[in-house]
Amino acid sequence: MHKPVLGILGGVGPLATAYFMELLIKKTPARTDQDHMPMIVFNDPQIPDRTAYILDHAQPNPQDEMAKVAHWLEEAGSDYIAIACNTAHYFYDAINEAVEVPVVNIMEETAKRIAETAGSGATVGLLATEGTVESGVFQGFFEQWGLQVKAPDAEGQDHITHLIYDCVKANQPYDEQEFLYEAWRLRKGGCDAVVVGCTELSVIYQELEKRPTWMYDSLDILADRCVDIYLTARRSGGLIEM
Repeated sequence: MHKPVLGILGGVGPLATAYFMELLIKKTPARTDQDHMPMIVFNDPQIPDRTAYILDHAQPNPQDEMAKVAHWLEEAGSDYIAIACNTAHYFYDAINEAVEVPVVNIMEETAKRIAETAGSGATVGLLATEGTVESGVFQGFFEQWGLQVKAPDAEGQDHITHLIYDCVKANQPYDEQEFLYEAWRLRKGGCDAVVVGCTELSVIYQELEKRPTWMYDSLDILADRCVDIYLTARRSGGLIEM
């Protein structure tokens, strides 16, 4: 297999993983099949729910299973790893420590991109799972880049949770306008930018006919970074630079 190989810790959730692979393929400047990046995907939808554990530690802990999948990806030949789930980054340190190869951090890459484009000091609206919002992990990365964070109110978070769990994860229809409405509420509430901080929401975002310029999709940003790592490594003889 040609190097470098991207390992994808997937299934969290399954449709978001498929969309991530599609993004990677579409973003790679390829003229032939052989120009595309090799990937090893472990689509494991039976990993326990991340938000459930974050909100209630009596629930099954997904950390060991995700670390095991990351280790398997490394053993199978992955040179670097991406996780197609924002909430899973609550467990990032444990996953990163389970392998020797680098693990791209979707939250860090997203915060960096927004800081570079919206400017340090900007206020960012966060559309994400309740687990991501309550954990404060995303907020920590934003703050490192000088960004302020604003989450939806209780009603807005209920709408976002419904879209994530009752619609996308459940393979049920969803209302794009409901998604855009919550984004606009944050925008009108003083946010300079709004981040699509859940990969299930990325599924909705990617299908929008018109995407607001002030919205940033974390899955899209992760795909950009993974393609950049791949292309840079190809030019340098396979050396991964993070």
